[in-house]
Amino acid sequence: MLRSAALVLAGLGLLTSGAWAQDPPPPPPDTTPLYSAAQARRGQALYDKHCVTCHSATTHTGAAFRMAWDKQSVYEMWEQIRTTMPLDGPGKLSPREYADIVAYILKLNRLPAGPADLPSEPDALRPLVIRVPRPGG
Repeated sequence: MLRSAALVLAGLGLLTSGAWAQDPPPPPPDTTPLYSAAQARRGQALYDKHCVTCHSATTHTGAAFRMAWDKQSVYEMWEQIRTTMPLDGPGKLSPREYADIVAYILKLNRLPAGPADLPSEPDALRPLVIRVPRPGG
């Protein structure tokens, strides 16, 4: 009787598939905070002053943002903004001001804030990776 039950279960693929064992849950996404809430507020004020005339905040969110920046170094975003914006004077803001704007953009994309500001030095930014949460995640 036991042998026939094992054959039936094997035939259903239940013995070898591990259907009785729970698969471990996937690891949580990396949610290491990259910026502080205060920095994102400073970044929003700078964005409103220097960026909003050409860019709405919604142009930096959603699927296009995720495709462009997910798993990219924060340095790449900071450097692109620093060397191309604002249009009337790329590079005219301080490195810290550019970091504040990046912090605001990260906040717009639901990345979590933490206790420390995003650094504004290239060497400190390079190892930091943007991990954009998936919709509904």
